[in-house]
Amino acid sequence: MNKIQLYVLDDDNLYAERLAAFVRSSEFAERLQVKLFSKWEYILEVIEHQPVEGILLFSETFYPLLLNQSTSLFKMVLSETIANSKEAETKIPFLYRFQSLSQLLSRLHAFYAEKNHYDKGIGMKRTKVFSIFSSSGNSGKTMTALHLAKQLSFRGQQVFYLSLELVSAASQWLQGDRNRFSQILYYLKSSPDLLGPKLQLLKSHDARWRLDHLCPDDQIREMQEMSGEHIRLLLDTIIAQNEYDFIIVDLEATLHPRIVKCIESSDHIIWLLRDDVTDLFKTQILHKQLGFKPNIHFVLNKFTGILTNDFSVLGKELAFKLPYIPDWKTVSSPAQMWQSAVFSEQTYDMFAATCGGKDRFATQREGAAAS
Repeated sequence: MNKIQLYVLDDDNLYAERLAAFVRSSEFAERLQVKLFSKWEYILEVIEHQPVEGILLFSETFYPLLLNQSTSLFKMVLSETIANSKEAETKIPFLYRFQSLSQLLSRLHAFYAEKNHYDKGIGMKRTKVFSIFSSSGNSGKTMTALHLAKQLSFRGQQVFYLSLELVSAASQWLQGDRNRFSQILYYLKSSPDLLGPKLQLLKSHDARWRLDHLCPDDQIREMQEMSGEHIRLLLDTIIAQNEYDFIIVDLEATLHPRIVKCIESSDHIIWLLRDDVTDLFKTQILHKQLGFKPNIHFVLNKFTGILTNDFSVLGKELAFKLPYIPDWKTVSSPAQMWQSAVFSEQTYDMFAATCGGKDRFATQREGAAAS
């Protein structure tokens, strides 16, 4: 994906340098290329004599000089006093200087996307949808989905975690702004053409694990009203961002239309099982109802080393076994669920076993953290 050229004209050199350093060390490094200017004359030389595309972000000091200056660049103002503009239709949107740099850049990118329909026409990279499902509760879907997202991110992949449960426990365990899912649902239903740029503003980001996410919190009625078409549109919109290698979807143990459509839209489905006769019976029934899809992989979770049930009745071999973690029998704090390195590493081995991930992604991208 071609990077957006971001020309920054700021009389506060320290702030501008901090902004550029943040871009280089964050997920925005793949989207933006920053060029700094401290004097009006220098940027004028660029915009008058060079064919340029991208964004011109300038401080209020230069507003009178650039207000009517003709340029192909999309102008935005960095303000110390004016709050963020709400719509890109504003002649020159304002961005509040003293918000977090992550929020500022997310808004900047979203405004540019909305103004220029940047999210359309770019989609060369195929994002894989990897869903975690089970036939009954207490199977460990959320634990598995989150640790897999973390492992992929640490190996240099760009990851989006999406929960489609009625109420998501993941909202306790991930950092970033909460309660934004309701706004996503609003745009899904009322203004789907704006969903792409709005997603840039409304998605949350966990800086520890370097992944973006959306988790429902108290939108129970709205989640029940979601249709399969809503899910198809949401997945297509995330894919169209052309930012992610993987969307990890944490599904609910039901056959609600939003769940069925996500399963149909997934490249791979990890179907978690427990060594429990009731869970096995439900799995047989639901598996038959959904159809015997080749991209469904049965994974036994909470494996203690001994099998007590006959899983051959499913007509497919178990693809993997995830270990039982005694410390998770009772979870008393959000931090506790991140503390099993063994389980976390095993989720990546599961990924490799089910879709050949280890061979394909063995080479980490430059700058990826070691797991």
